[in-house]
Amino acid sequence: MTDPDSSPGPRRAFVPDPSLDGLPSSIAEPFAPPSDAWRRVSPRLTAIKRISASAWLLPPTIAVPIAIWFLIEPVKWAALGVAAVGAIGWLWLWFRAPRVVAAYGWARRDKDLCIVSGLMFKSLAIVPFGRMQTIKVTAGPLLRAYGLANVEFITASAAANAGVPGLPADEAKELRDLIIELGDAEGSGL
Repeated sequence: MTDPDSSPGPRRAFVPDPSLDGLPSSIAEPFAPPSDAWRRVSPRLTAIKRISASAWLLPPTIAVPIAIWFLIEPVKWAALGVAAVGAIGWLWLWFRAPRVVAAYGWARRDKDLCIVSGLMFKSLAIVPFGRMQTIKVTAGPLLRAYGLANVEFITASAAANAGVPGLPADEAKELRDLIIELGDAEGSGL
């Protein structure tokens, strides 16, 4: 039996879920765990991130400049500056959303779960099944409308808590049940 790490040539660090189109965002080697079974979150999470950015940024981007224009007479020009900064921030979040979603990935290995995320500040969390104490599956109205759910893993160490956002609801349920089963086999507190 040959070791895939010892073979010559470049090693594929991130294998996309075959049910999703396109390649996931590239991952630097220190953030690639020794597994080729990476899965990605649903691309529908992009729409949710865009809707959330719009809901939080557009109202103040409109209301604050209007208030400045009518209430602060000497600096009416500042209203245009505030509107421009808000619009630029909203556009940045809008066009960045697909890359943020593509940066999420997770893989299940025999004894642990690997979760990678982040664009500028990359993160790799490897959480042993035996350390997981609680599994939380959450979905607000927007996630439910898109058929998605977030799965959070709470461990014995608060610093090691991790989660996978934007999984299809049936996949979130399967992951929850699988981790509970594997956690019981490892003798954890689940």
